[in-house]
Amino acid sequence: MKMSKLRIISRLDVKGPNVVKGINLEGLRVVGNPAILARKYYEEGADELLYVDIVASLYERNSLLDIIKETTSLGVFMPITVGGGIRTLDDIRAALKVGADKVAINTAAIKNPQLIKDASEMFGSANIVGSIEAKKIRENYWEAYFDNGREKTGIDAVAWAKKLAEFGAGELLITSVDKEGVEEGYDIELLKAISNQVSVPCVASGGAGSLSQMLECAVKTKCAGISVASLLHYDKISIPEIKSFLQKNQILVRPVSSSGKIYRLSKSKKVSVIDTSLGNISSVANAFSNIGADVSLIYTPEEISRAEYLVLPGVGSFSDGMDSIRKLKAEEAIKAHIRKNNPFFGICLGMQLLMEEGTEFGRHKGLGIIKGEAPQLPDPSEVKEEGYRLPHIGWDRLIENNVSAGWKNSILSDLVDSSEVYFVHSYVCSPKEREDILAETEYGGQRFCSAIKKDNIYGCQFHPEKSGAVGQSILYNFLK
Repeated sequence: MKMSKLRIISRLDVKGPNVVKGINLEGLRVVGNPAILARKYYEEGADELLYVDIVASLYERNSLLDIIKETTSLGVFMPITVGGGIRTLDDIRAALKVGADKVAINTAAIKNPQLIKDASEMFGSANIVGSIEAKKIRENYWEAYFDNGREKTGIDAVAWAKKLAEFGAGELLITSVDKEGVEEGYDIELLKAISNQVSVPCVASGGAGSLSQMLECAVKTKCAGISVASLLHYDKISIPEIKSFLQKNQILVRPVSSSGKIYRLSKSKKVSVIDTSLGNISSVANAFSNIGADVSLIYTPEEISRAEYLVLPGVGSFSDGMDSIRKLKAEEAIKAHIRKNNPFFGICLGMQLLMEEGTEFGRHKGLGIIKGEAPQLPDPSEVKEEGYRLPHIGWDRLIENNVSAGWKNSILSDLVDSSEVYFVHSYVCSPKEREDILAETEYGGQRFCSAIKKDNIYGCQFHPEKSGAVGQSILYNFLK
């Protein structure tokens, strides 16, 4: 049995303001409003959402930014991947800033593979998805296509997948043009051919027509996630039914949350989010606003000095994170805020930057607020457990550190030891002092620090703003 949980991903193909669906990526039919469908799948318990603008490359534009904003503003606190029309580093930055967690790149990568290298170095490989559209040409050979399956490349899709991983893509989205929309099952041979050749997570797309076909994909391939579209859009099946069936057949999936609790502050509190232009800043702001906080994005040392509750989010490389803080001249202001015993919360890269040193692309000095460093998780070649891939992408549980004072009166108050949260990362925090570790998470047969607490300082490696009701409770506890 696979070690990691299979992610169930709702795929929404978008043309203009609508979700559409076709067969073999053609013959499109309008099926609904993107944000409303996203909210529905979030409430049903989908693990991720995948938006693909299927005509963006054809018309050299990207219309998804407004859709992402609307989706996150409707209280959809789940991971979002965006594809279609991503051509530059600025496009990636814009998508991440408004609420996307990962960007999927196909056409631009084929025309300029250097974009994948540059993007993974700037934003972190965990946030860059190599999108592959493949058509079977003959036995055991598939050709890579682009422009939503309209244009041939003459490139071997399996060889291209290996190159994308080598260039720095942290995940591969594999869409079978032959199977897309047909509902006759995934292209198992294609998925096996690619997932057996790479050590990054792979997501299967195109062809889901029944529960048994999803089970076949889970059992016969090494894919870490399966995307579903038509079955969900036409209400032929629901997320809970998919997960229940897979669980009964010994496939690990994240349970559908039964928590209907609404977290809401009785009195609004002022939250200041440092905008480093690295990551899903809007999602963090929306998540705090959802529980009743008065949220401001801030950019200057003066604003930091006036902050009550200070939050440092971010994704990407350690060195770029520190460079962004220095450009804002925020380093001393952050330290002064903490010295005054004011509440501070670092999220993902924001937590890593609290360490003395980061090891990504060389050694780089951090804020030095927590003793320790930010090393990479072990390479897949060093880990024997089946299903281990790097980056670590998916939902995993929090484990209480028995050396610390426990979770009472912390951001993890009221959570149980098995609470699951969303991770997308390759690097972790390694504090020198065990008592600074609030929670740990197990992946690849080992434990890493997933949350820290030191006096007024909190940090989490996962993304609470993308972790559903559990994440909302964590943000609520920070302010409470």
